[in-house]
Parts: sequence; structure tokens; C-alpha cells
Amino acid sequence: AGDTIWLDAGTYDSYVTVNSTETAGVNITVDSLTIIGKDSASTVINPPGDSSTPKSYGIYADTQSGLLIKNIGITGACQGMYLVNVDQSTITGDSSGANGGNGGSCVGAGIYLISGSETNTISNNEFTFNSNVAVYLSYSCNANTIDNNSCQSSYLTANGSNGILLDQSSSSNVVSNNTIKSSFNGIYISTSSNN
Repeated sequence: AGDTIWLDAGTYDSYVTVNSTETAGVNITVDSLTIIGKDSASTVINPPGDSSTPKSYGIYADTQSGLLIKNIGITGACQGMYLVNVDQSTITGDSSGANGGNGGSCVGAGIYLISGSETNTISNNEFTFNSNVAVYLSYSCNANTIDNNSCQSSYLTANGSNGILLDQSSSSNVVSNNTIKSSFNGIYISTSSNN
């Protein structure tokens, strides 16, 4: 069934090296892992360094499945969560805010699913003051469910701030019952279909 990690209340401000160019507060390298914090206001991942530093992540996973990430707060990273080809996972009860800087190669997303991340559920999360987008799905991220999230004030530029962005052939996703405030685009769909 996999392992469970319980994170007590506190600020977790260290990082691990993902590879020669990327760092993360938490680097997930196994399937079927559950990470549960006390609550997203008390258990906070805040990696060191500037939030506009490219390729710095609060939580990073690449090619995992069956993850549960619950009750974790993330702030001060380039991307709050960066999930590459992650499937059948649940992100719930989390908060992700003040991630990303002003432009450059740092997208500034609360949560960024990329490269074929499929059949995931992103629900009951709070995304605030991320520099570009709250929830971003790109490059064939299909059949995901995004519901009951609060997305507020993605603020980078008038032509680049989105509550929820589905991009680059991310199709057949279900987006429902989300509250989006103070973003230039509430939900933006680009080169994606059947959502």
C-alpha cells in the first residue's frame, strides 16, 4: 500500500538536489507515497533562496503514481508543486502561495502538472498570490479532476495571469466548482480539447 510520512507543524526550509540544475524542498522518488501535514497553515515547506530562481520547487515528483499529498503549505519556490508524468495521485487540503518571481524562466505556479500527468485529483486546495498561475496543466496532462479549489490573485502580467490554465494538448479534464478571484483569466484553455 505504500509508506506514509507525517509532517508535524513547522517550517521546512531546507532542500535536496533533484539533479544538477533543480532543487526541491521535497523530492518524491517512490510510488504510492502519502505525505500528510498537520494542516496547510502549520506545516509549511519554504525552500531557501529567491522564489524567482528557476527550477526550484516546493514538492517535486517525476514518473510516480499513487501519491497523496495532504495538508501541506508551500511558499517561496519557483513552482509550488512540480509533478512530471505523475498519475493516479491526489492533492488535497494544501495551500500554495507566493511562488514564482517576475518573469524569466520561472512560471510561478501553485501546482504545475506537466508531461503526461494523468488521472490525478486536485481538490479542496487554496492557491494565493502565485506570480502567474494557480493550477497549470501542460503537455498532454489528460483526464485530471480539478474541483473545489480557491484560486486568488495570480498577478504577474495582464496577459499572463490565470487561475487555471490547460495548455498544450491537455484534454478530457474535469474542472468544476472552483472559486477564482483577481486573476486576468479565470480559466484559460489553449490548444486543448474536450475539457
